Amino acid sequence: MFKEAAVLAGLVFAGGYVAGAFGPQHYARTVARPQAEVMAALADLDVTAQPGAPGSTAAAAGGVRPLFRLEKAADHMTWYVMSGDKVATAMTATFTPADDGKATRVTTDVHRGDAPDDFVSPAFRSEGITAGLFGMAVEDELNKLVAPPRADAATCQALLDRLTDDNLAASETQSRASAERGDGGRIAGMFGDHAKLAMRLGAQEAELRRAGCANPGAGADFTPASDTMR
Repeated sequence: MFKEAAVLAGLVFAGGYVAGAFGPQHYARTVARPQAEVMAALADLDVTAQPGAPGSTAAAAGGVRPLFRLEKAADHMTWYVMSGDKVATAMTATFTPADDGKATRVTTDVHRGDAPDDFVSPAFRSEGITAGLFGMAVEDELNKLVAPPRADAATCQALLDRLTDDNLAASETQSRASAERGDGGRIAGMFGDHAKLAMRLGAQEAELRRAGCANPGAGADFTPASDTMR
């Protein structure tokens, strides 16, 4: 179970990182769906559902719980994070038709508003942090939009077990290589190892998504973990 959790923890982030989707202030992706479908899919986007439940309580925001207000236009959607009557942050997704309207280019921007830091949840004080959370939320919704039919639990568990074993084997190989390099080449090799890991996790996340197992940790479909060490 712990091996599988470790695999899952890095998959979604690594996939976006390798694809170049996440930048300092923006996210970008071309999705094979018409603009109307993409905008409809993002209508129920919820940034507070991201890790850490940002902005879901008032405790970390000076007693003022942020409110979210969505405004739609022909080619963009803007979510305003409000602190009282002031704007904490504006998060905008812009849509550009592609492939003769059969696909849509989605880009995001985040801009800090005029609400004082003392009355803004920490996640929405920094444009960089907010951009990362917003990008992940958009990515989640787009992944759900294009996801294939859900595979059965046994198929997903078998695939997850194989990917977990692949990662453990690769990790052991990298550890041996690092030991053989010695101190002189260890730092340089470490950067190469991290790049290989990110690429591998990105490929595995894509494989899970293609198989209909993009979010194997989210539901009760999956078989209980065994207490037998694999």
